[in-house]
Amino acid sequence: MKKHKFNVIDVIVLIVVIAVIAAVVYRIVSVSHNVGDANLLSEEQYMYVELYANQVVPEAVETLKPGDLLVANGAQTTGEVVYVEAEPAAYIGVDSDGNTVLTQHPLWKDLHVIIRDKVNPSEVTLKAGGQEVRVNYTYILKTQQFEGNSKVRNIEFVLIDEAESLEPETMFGNMSSFVEE
Repeated sequence: MKKHKFNVIDVIVLIVVIAVIAAVVYRIVSVSHNVGDANLLSEEQYMYVELYANQVVPEAVETLKPGDLLVANGAQTTGEVVYVEAEPAAYIGVDSDGNTVLTQHPLWKDLHVIIRDKVNPSEVTLKAGGQEVRVNYTYILKTQQFEGNSKVRNIEFVLIDEAESLEPETMFGNMSSFVEE
C-alpha cells in the first residue's frame, strides 16, 4: 500500500474548501438571524406620507380630492389620497423699495397632501403608489385627473386596525404653511 504525501497544493486546496464551507455556514446563520429580526416588523401596515407641492395652478388643485387612487404605469394602485389642503402659494417678490420679500402669490396654491398605501415596513425600499418614498425625495403625485411634483415631508406607519380611528389631518401636527399671515 502506497502512502500519500501531502504537498503544498493539497494543503492550499484543503484550506480553501474549509474556508468556503465556513463562509456558507456563516451566511446561512446570519441570514436566518436577520430574517428573524425583520419578522417583528413584517406585518403589513398603512404608510402615511405627507407631501408638499408648491405653486400649483388653481384649476389643478380642484381636481385633487380625498379618495382619489394613485396611478402608476397606466393603472390604479392601492395607494390613495386621504387629505388635501390648499393655501395661497408662498412667493418671493420685490417690494416698492426693491427689497426681496416673502409674500403670497395671488393665483397659485401650495398643497399639503397626505397619501397612504399598505406596505411592509421592514422592506428596504418603501413605495407608495408604485413610487419610492423617502423624506425630502421628489414624488410625482399622480391620480386619474392630477399630476404634479411634490416633496416628501414626513412618513409614518400605522397598524391597519388602528387606522380606522385616525384623522389624517392631525397626524403630522400643524401642516400650515411657513408663510406668515
